[in-house]
Amino acid sequence: MSETTPAPLAYVLGAELRDAREKTGRSLRQLATNLDVSHSVLVRWERGERVPSTESVATVCAVLRLSTAARERLMRLARDAVSEPPNTVSVGPGGEADQLAALLKFERIATSITDVSPIVVPGLLQTSDYARAIMSAGIPCDETDKRVMMRLGRRDLITRRRSPVRFAAFLLEAALHQSIGGPVVMTDQLHFLLEMTDRDNVEIRVIPQSAGWTPAHAGPFVLLEFLKAAPVVHLEHHRSSAFLRDEGDVRAFVSAREDIDRVAMSPDESRELIAGAINGEETTT
Repeated sequence: MSETTPAPLAYVLGAELRDAREKTGRSLRQLATNLDVSHSVLVRWERGERVPSTESVATVCAVLRLSTAARERLMRLARDAVSEPPNTVSVGPGGEADQLAALLKFERIATSITDVSPIVVPGLLQTSDYARAIMSAGIPCDETDKRVMMRLGRRDLITRRRSPVRFAAFLLEAALHQSIGGPVVMTDQLHFLLEMTDRDNVEIRVIPQSAGWTPAHAGPFVLLEFLKAAPVVHLEHHRSSAFLRDEGDVRAFVSAREDIDRVAMSPDESRELIAGAINGEETTT
């Protein structure tokens, strides 16, 4: 299913408004009557398809008798969401840039991220040399450097001291043995993976070759989960990408993650396998 995806902050604002309304026991029609707006307008606000004015948000907060802290949070979200453009399935450099901007915002407000990256190390866990080896084909050096620095900057999500995002990475065993960038680059990358397994908020799981076919073999995907908003799935392939929000579509990917979780090695087993791959790489250098 292809559908227009609201800008990230509009999506989260809508979810927060819906959560606040439901906690008071009001229906959509009851609140619409209280606010003197049409039912359809309120539906679009809660779906993130339309951003309410700060005045409208203030009125909602007053009617629902929200706390000062909740009111300030919703007002801030409303102000920030006003300038965000909507995003759709995108192809080509222009669309690619728009989708990356949206992904960065979704990542910043996510509480949990699952990255199923069967063939290569997930982006947030890549070293600079490994990322450069992936990105450099046919791209000018200065542009490659810019992209690498942006990717490394995104890692702050999982390494920051305050409230780091919970991050789960699933990759096929074969990804540990791909000679991307050569033996030295690959060895450094594997050492970095091993270091990241020490973080409490990071879980790295390897899918063994003995598992046979799994949903991971169908292609990479990223599942982003939020405090109150419904999950979002991000798909990327070559120069095209998309966000999925449809409940049925997202549920399919949540189910895929559960299937992968059942066949993947435990974090400790994965750590041992990564350590073994390092020994193999160092033996060949």
